Amino acid sequence: MSIKHHTQSLARFYTVSEPRRHPRGHTVYKVTARIVSRRNPEDVQEIVVWKRYSDFKKLHKDLWQIHKNLYRHTELFPPFAKAIVFGRFDETVIEERRQCAEDLLQFSANIPALYNSKQFEDFFKVLSQGDLHLSSSPTIPC
Repeated sequence: MSIKHHTQSLARFYTVSEPRRHPRGHTVYKVTARIVSRRNPEDVQEIVVWKRYSDFKKLHKDLWQIHKNLYRHTELFPPFAKAIVFGRFDETVIEERRQCAEDLLQFSANIPALYNSKQFEDFFKVLSQGDLHLSSSPTIPC
């Protein structure tokens, strides 16, 4: 089976949930990737990682560059929440960041050049640089 045919036989779903305050003072988000076989819907692969805003911001920048180079001008690349210093723990700021992160992942789910990119794959590696700050699951609610 060709790689192209194989990737089209999979459906990708992403959620960003459970924002928490990490003991080191930043907010982390639970990111769940569900990859489902279109032929056999019971065949589900799930990956869960915890990421912080800066991880999403870097992914957004990387994927934006790839998308720009694809010349897909008819698609509006999703905007991302601006970085702020004061008020970053405000519930509305946390929710805006969560929603922007989820929109980015959902948008990428439909474009093979994005979801097959090294940057996207690295984002979901459990032992990636972005996850090293989580020696254990965060337990402090925001």
